[in-house]
Amino acid sequence: MCLVCINWDAITAIATCALVGLGALTLLYARMQIKDFRAENRIKHLIELVTQFESEPFVSIRKRLGKARFDGSKLRELDLKNPPPELYDTMNFFEHVGFLLDGKYIDLEGVSVELHYWILNVWVDARGLIAQEQKDDPIYYEMFDKMAKRLIEYDRPRTGKFEIPTADEIRGFYEDEAELAPDAPISRGRRRKRNLHN
Repeated sequence: MCLVCINWDAITAIATCALVGLGALTLLYARMQIKDFRAENRIKHLIELVTQFESEPFVSIRKRLGKARFDGSKLRELDLKNPPPELYDTMNFFEHVGFLLDGKYIDLEGVSVELHYWILNVWVDARGLIAQEQKDDPIYYEMFDKMAKRLIEYDRPRTGKFEIPTADEIRGFYEDEAELAPDAPISRGRRRKRNLHN
């Protein structure tokens, strides 16, 4: 008679449970790693966009757009039949940002923190042009338009209020853009207050 009886079924069951537990932990760890990798990539994409936005040749495009829209004292009326080409360049850039946002390659909070001031001022100024372009094809500037609306909805509850930029604020925006220095970094400080009644 056997002094030590080995219950192979129990050992197999314990080993199987241990393997299942180890597999579950491995899957959980892999999931956390993928989530961290995606978050890191979203930040990387946003940094690349901000760098592009505040570097040449885009700073010169922004400056020329500022000069095309601001005549030194007032905001010029936007000629929908002959808009400044720099406005299209800027709208195309923001369309790309909107595409990345829609595809979850960047997140809304990052776009709001880094670019919402520029996105919303250009969007409000260009709404007539966007509407005209969308008459030809509704997908033109669809992502830019969608992103601007999402930023409004995101910022409203976060700040407790939200107002669309006024014509005077857009004038001040383009006045600042017209004065950009080469390779001007995005202003992280408070936007300067202007006498809007000049």
